Amino acid sequence: MNFKKDIKLNKFTNNTIWLILEKVFQLFLGLFVGVWTARYLGPTNFGILNYGASLIAFFTVICSLGLENVIIKYFINDPKKSNTFLFSAILMRLIVSLISIVIIYIIVSAIHYNEQLIITVITLQSLALIFQSFDTIDYWFQSKLMSKYVVLGKSIARLVVSIWKIYLLASGASLEFFALSSTIEAIVVSFVLGLFYFKLNNVKISFSKKHSKALLLDSYHFILSGLLVSLFTQIDKIMIANLIGQSSVGVFSVAANIAVLWYFVPLAVINSARPVILDNKKESNLKYEDNLKKLYAFIIWIGVFVSLVVTLLSYEIIHILYGTQYLKAAAPLAILTWSSVFSLLGSARNIWIVSENANKYTKYFFLMGIIVNFLLNYIFIGLFGIVGAAIATLMAQITTTIIAPLLFAKTKKSTQLMVCSVLLIGLIFKSKN
Repeated sequence: MNFKKDIKLNKFTNNTIWLILEKVFQLFLGLFVGVWTARYLGPTNFGILNYGASLIAFFTVICSLGLENVIIKYFINDPKKSNTFLFSAILMRLIVSLISIVIIYIIVSAIHYNEQLIITVITLQSLALIFQSFDTIDYWFQSKLMSKYVVLGKSIARLVVSIWKIYLLASGASLEFFALSSTIEAIVVSFVLGLFYFKLNNVKISFSKKHSKALLLDSYHFILSGLLVSLFTQIDKIMIANLIGQSSVGVFSVAANIAVLWYFVPLAVINSARPVILDNKKESNLKYEDNLKKLYAFIIWIGVFVSLVVTLLSYEIIHILYGTQYLKAAAPLAILTWSSVFSLLGSARNIWIVSENANKYTKYFFLMGIIVNFLLNYIFIGLFGIVGAAIATLMAQITTTIIAPLLFAKTKKSTQLMVCSVLLIGLIFKSKN
């Protein structure tokens, strides 16, 4: 038993290290190229680019079909049929992506009928949805704790896109070419992941209506909740654009981008812990809850540390990286960093949601969050500008992650586990035999 446990621990550790290395690599490239891009485009053009990304993010959730939250469970529980589950999921995502691109063009053309630049930029950005369908392969690698292949694929893609952006920056290219960056990245990732998958598996592409239906029946709760969470995380930029202007979207986006730079460590741990904790549920409920609390404790305490540092140094961070034209991003940055802690806890809680078959409740959590976010954005943006939008985001995240689950008997336990993890910081280091 100990030998088996050591193997699982080593796979978990190695998988986590690979995921962290990927994010570190992306962090350095992102900081260098991202900062250069923001300075080059200026707040207005950078705002248009991020406004488009916010609209696309809403449809990205639709196109994902919520499968990222459930498909790993199918890979683990029925590994012999994982190939069919995988390609059935990809086919469904491809169909929805093509439909979404058409809808995006129609909506944007109607809203911005006299702004051709915005229409062109968002249409080019939307093409990424097609190739993002193949991201589903990522979850197969996660289920096997083999994320090094995903790391290699995404790192290659990020390097290609960074070279592309550097070329654009050096040649003084227009905004439309920058809009193609996300599509180029999605193309490279899908190609490399597909190459690795077929190299490791001597399988044929197969689809199943039965498996597709099973996946959708399990994931549709996450589609609805995903739409809601996407709306309340992106609505600030959309409302800022309409209430204040594109330039303010650019400044707010800088704060939002920096606030999540530290995500790579906790997200790597969450992604590696997911299959392990799901497997724990089948072995021992005590072990399952203990590991969940360890995960929550890790996220909370590393989040508090990072948020304190960023809050104290927010002005210096913005000034050094982005210059005086983005200094108004300092205050929102300090607030959004605290918001990111609750967002990460929500991501970790999805493991509990799937394990306890409480999928249907997620849409209620995010519905409450979006109501809070919309109302507070409407009030606070007018009073405090982009600082008000940051406050609204923080309150919405607290509502969704902590308050909303307490209102349902079935989900109270998820918040209780989080509270216990705050009090038991030693769980991060403790190991049970």
